[in-house]
Amino acid sequence: MTFITLLLCLGLERFLHKGNWLGRFNWFEQYVDKIHHLMRDQAWAQSHYVFLVLVVLPSVIVVAVIYALSSLFVHGLLAFFVGAFVLFYCLGPVDIYETKKVDQSIFWQANETLFAVVFWFAVLGPVAALIYRLVERSVHIHANELTFSEAASKVLAILDYLPVRLLSILYALGGNFVCTSPVCLKYLLRDASFNCELLDKSGRVALGLGETAELTAENYHQSLGLIERAFILFLFITFAVALGVLLKT
Repeated sequence: MTFITLLLCLGLERFLHKGNWLGRFNWFEQYVDKIHHLMRDQAWAQSHYVFLVLVVLPSVIVVAVIYALSSLFVHGLLAFFVGAFVLFYCLGPVDIYETKKVDQSIFWQANETLFAVVFWFAVLGPVAALIYRLVERSVHIHANELTFSEAASKVLAILDYLPVRLLSILYALGGNFVCTSPVCLKYLLRDASFNCELLDKSGRVALGLGETAELTAENYHQSLGLIERAFILFLFITFAVALGVLLKT
């Protein structure tokens, strides 16, 4: 089911995406602001990390309960649709294929908008995908008195640690493996502060460019092709793991 869900949602996102679907997470800043006003007088809630938990936890609990209950009906088919909806909603909210100009951070954006969500869904399910997206959206909250984005950035860097390293390896496999693998090995055990640097360099080298080369209109389209190949490879890996588990049972 995980493989089918990934294939379905990534296909919809890639080929049927119609802009900011249902205003994905446009509601989030107002939601955070309301929680802030509710908790502003509570001393125990003044820690940025505690406040981040208060922001993320309610939505996660609701989705977790709905997902758990849906698994009890129609032999789990309802849970499939709930999981697919959560995954599709958490993808984005920016469509990297609709960028109007050359974006030098395209390899990092591919992780933040798509791959990390897909990774955590494949590993731990829709609740994990939702947690990632809510933390990522929290990083972009800069309203007055709401200064917890730095705490959210640190948590997000931890959540990005594994998917970033896997995506860099997929870039290597989908491009110039010989030149890219040393870059992956160089950053493999470095701390989470190097996440963005690892993806940007591995993506460029996989295309046969220098580690700090500027992307042009021509190789920008090649970058999107590399990203697509990386996702296809991940789908193959997911399918192989799912098939292996199925055969063992």
